[in-house]
Amino acid sequence: MNHELRYCASRSVHRIDTEFLYQGLHELPDRLNRSLKEAINSVETDKYDYILVNYGLCGNGTLDITHPKLPIIVHSFHDCIPLLIGDRKFHADYVKERPGTFWFSIGWIEGFPLPGSPDFAEKYSEFYNRMINEKQRDVIEQMLMQNYTHLTFIRWDELGRKVAELGRDYTKRCVRSLSSRLGHEMIYDEVKGSPGILRRFVDGEWAGGDFLCIEPGKRLKFDPLKNLLYVE
Repeated sequence: MNHELRYCASRSVHRIDTEFLYQGLHELPDRLNRSLKEAINSVETDKYDYILVNYGLCGNGTLDITHPKLPIIVHSFHDCIPLLIGDRKFHADYVKERPGTFWFSIGWIEGFPLPGSPDFAEKYSEFYNRMINEKQRDVIEQMLMQNYTHLTFIRWDELGRKVAELGRDYTKRCVRSLSSRLGHEMIYDEVKGSPGILRRFVDGEWAGGDFLCIEPGKRLKFDPLKNLLYVE
């Protein structure tokens, strides 16, 4: 969600320096964990008051992150979709009604190999360092999308009309492409998202249950029985 985070950081009341890790790490939890720890350890402690880590659980890729001197702030969401929507309950209700939903956002469109996209093969090759042909692309997309029925674009009105139109058109193009090649009709939908949670994240408004503070020396943990991130 580079685009969305940059938007919020640029309007924050605080000075924020951002570092974006390779987006493909989202699919490689072990490498994400190593890269995230390296990035955290490289932070200059005399320049900052906090380290903000904008990742969810990500396949346990964020577990055990820690810093000896600076507190780390993370959000308590398991993935980025409720963050982009800005409402936990709306997300939960939506997924309950439409369990086969594959989400699109402008940030994901810009950087991720999304099924049905005209640049899927190119981005897939970049992410996984593996060239694929059109036949292989069809097989991969068939496997990815076999349990999905909806492609839903999360629209942030704050990013402007042109960005919304770009995201909407891109997602609809993916719907048409997948519907024609996979043999079953995909459905387009669109929801209005909100920068509210991300804005509070970068503005230091961390009260409530949406964020966790990992004090120096403490570590981020996950309880699978409670389905809960916590600090130890």
